[in-house]
Amino acid sequence: MRFTYFAISLFAVFVAAQKSLENAFNVPPGGYNFAAGKTTLLSWNPSTEGPVTLKLQKGSDITPSSGIIIAANIPNSGSYPFTPDANLGPGSDYTIQIIDDADPDIFNFTPMFGISGTTGTASSLTPTDSVASNSGSSTQSTTTTASSSSASTTTTATESTESSSSRTTRPTASPTGRATTAPDPNSEAMSVTRPGFMLSAVLALMAFL
Repeated sequence: MRFTYFAISLFAVFVAAQKSLENAFNVPPGGYNFAAGKTTLLSWNPSTEGPVTLKLQKGSDITPSSGIIIAANIPNSGSYPFTPDANLGPGSDYTIQIIDDADPDIFNFTPMFGISGTTGTASSLTPTDSVASNSGSSTQSTTTTASSSSASTTTTATESTESSSSRTTRPTASPTGRATTAPDPNSEAMSVTRPGFMLSAVLALMAFL
């Protein structure tokens, strides 16, 4: 019975690891260098079928509703141009998330990065999202929140665009607040996706037997 539970757990870990390896970003040596107002071509290995969504995330508190949509429901072609907005806040805790639209449990991240040339002071990105299909219009209201020692300020901006396949929403800056840490695919927190982990798990199973 103990062996059965162990085998099932090992298989679940293996499946989760395989999902986390899908659509892996091709990160240039030294990492991405993003600058406000300048376009950088994102590149990844398109290993799933169907459309994907790209989101800009900030900090470690990442949920399905967090972040700003860079492009929604786009073909999984393996590349997309990204131009950061100058209104983004400072910090080296940004990351870009790619999500499989057919299965939201399949997603991946770039290593965390900073954006040079930004003029905003936003500490987090928290949109209330309402995105239509790629054949119609889309609207996204982005709320950026931050707090100071004496007051809490919330600013909301809404931008609507017509697009055939993608859309970009720009955040609104607010007073500086707490800083958080973006998820790093190379960190121990995501080491479950590394080949070494799978080898260790197999060796542990052999030792158990």
